[in-house]
Amino acid sequence: MAALRATLGDEIIETYSKAKFLTEVEAKNDPEDEPYRSKYNARELFKEISLKLKDKLNASEIYLSDSDKQTFSYLILVIDQLLGLNYIECEELAEGEDYLTSCLKTIEENRLVNAISLHITTLNHLGILWSERRNYKKALEYLQNSETLYHNYKKEIGDAPESVLEILEPLEGDESEQAHLRCLHFESVHTHTLYYLAQVFAKLEQNSLSAQYCHMTLDRQLQAGDYDPVDWALNAATLSQYYLTAERFNEARHCLASGSLIFSVAKKPPETLNEQDLELQVQRDSDIERCWIKYGLNLLEASRDAMFDEIQNEKDSECGDATVKEDHNADKKANSSSAEAVSGGGDQSQIDGEEKEFKEFELELTSYEELITDKLVRTFDDARRIFLFVVDRITNARKFYSLDSHASDAVEIIQDHSRAYKLLAFFELDMARQSRMHKRRVDMLTDLLKELNPRHYLLVCRQIMFELAEVYSEMADVKITLIEMERLRPNPHYTSKINKLIQQSIDSYQAYIDSLKCGKPDLPKEFPEGDVRPALVAFFCMGRLHSKKLEANASKRLSLMAKSLECYKFLVDYCEKNSSSRELVSSEYDICKEMVSLLPLKIAKFRAEQDM
Repeated sequence: MAALRATLGDEIIETYSKAKFLTEVEAKNDPEDEPYRSKYNARELFKEISLKLKDKLNASEIYLSDSDKQTFSYLILVIDQLLGLNYIECEELAEGEDYLTSCLKTIEENRLVNAISLHITTLNHLGILWSERRNYKKALEYLQNSETLYHNYKKEIGDAPESVLEILEPLEGDESEQAHLRCLHFESVHTHTLYYLAQVFAKLEQNSLSAQYCHMTLDRQLQAGDYDPVDWALNAATLSQYYLTAERFNEARHCLASGSLIFSVAKKPPETLNEQDLELQVQRDSDIERCWIKYGLNLLEASRDAMFDEIQNEKDSECGDATVKEDHNADKKANSSSAEAVSGGGDQSQIDGEEKEFKEFELELTSYEELITDKLVRTFDDARRIFLFVVDRITNARKFYSLDSHASDAVEIIQDHSRAYKLLAFFELDMARQSRMHKRRVDMLTDLLKELNPRHYLLVCRQIMFELAEVYSEMADVKITLIEMERLRPNPHYTSKINKLIQQSIDSYQAYIDSLKCGKPDLPKEFPEGDVRPALVAFFCMGRLHSKKLEANASKRLSLMAKSLECYKFLVDYCEKNSSSRELVSSEYDICKEMVSLLPLKIAKFRAEQDM
């Protein structure tokens, strides 16, 4: 390398150093009206280097061995790759692609095995380029080729290769230290391959593979000590959300605990930070806390669903007839699953698409993992411990995400708070305490609705109206259940409470329906795509709520039955006019269809009995 460096000459080496400085340092300070000034200057220098290298290679007066000629050829390819990246960074993608494709073609046609690092990085950059063009399948092809190259090289050769860039940037230290640095660089190149693969798999909605590659990336970064701790912590916390969707709570908790540990070590004392950096640190802290909130809520929900399934299985075995549990908010649950932006780095042999055994990060996480279980719970006391953990995380998250400064995020956190009470109430056997928990939900959601301007937060206001309707309905059900359990005749005061809750639920559903009018006197003939199911479910629920009212007066009971019929008929008529909507509310449609047939007969019979 020293001899080649001497042959190369100081001028080329100095020109390269200047081009690198322009690209990596000066470019950050370019003015807004000339955002690529430094990169354009660097481009000219790279072109100058390329020409000089070719001249030296072709000059007859300079004697070079075949090995040295090959090294010079590699160096020209490296400069061409840097030129390609320069064009891409300046948003001249076609030109950049030409340089990279030419570089790749030369390597592959000449089977330049020793140019393995250059080969892999070229494939990586082409993968990134096609990913930015949203051709994710083509991007995946380049990146998987890059991954295969790495594994084949490690299997057949093993040691990290020398880089021709060492001619321009000599490594420091003795031979052992230089070998170590080469190894770090080569492994870092592969880590980047895995990182990009994680992103592309996410774009292709292959979430399991995306999570695996993200996990490998994070693990490799941790082992190499080559990572930004704040980014690493956030990426680990984000990865946990995938494992939550798969109800792999042990893995989700491990990722979150790892993120919290790394972030806590990286946190700086507030007094050492300026206002902007302090705000960013608090925000990142809150982001990790929000991931913990989702963990706790998902664990409670999975516990509840498991108990529901047990109860249903017992009923099925008793009656010998399987029934389907309906969930009128299935669409909300489906839409609330989040997982998905993954990032990070790692190591592993080829993945074949199957779930791999989870490899834990080499971190001491006991103090974090002991704060919350990773097992499903069955008792109120166990559920309450998760609830208190979630509420504590909510308090921390709201230090940054307040309604005044970050309304949308603050609204979601308050909705999470309401959901925490809802899930805890399931485990509470005391009906009176259950009712008080739902009342807490009503208070926080009502206050939230008052704070939001419907003109700016219409979609959020609709969500809250719908949820309030559900809460009032649940509170009414609790009180009705109490009457049925104790076999009591409801007194006027108790009846009034139940009817008031039912009416508040109906009013909230109606407020949601009215919001769909968008200021016009009538509802649209067709609801917007995302509102079809919620709107029809609202009519279905209002129909059932009218029939639940406790009313002794005959004429009022007739009026309630008529209102129920009106709601059911609206759903049936809408589905028959808009046939595509029927599959969205298939079970509700069947019930309403039946009720539209039966209720008129029931009303007629009731009237006849009153006339006798």
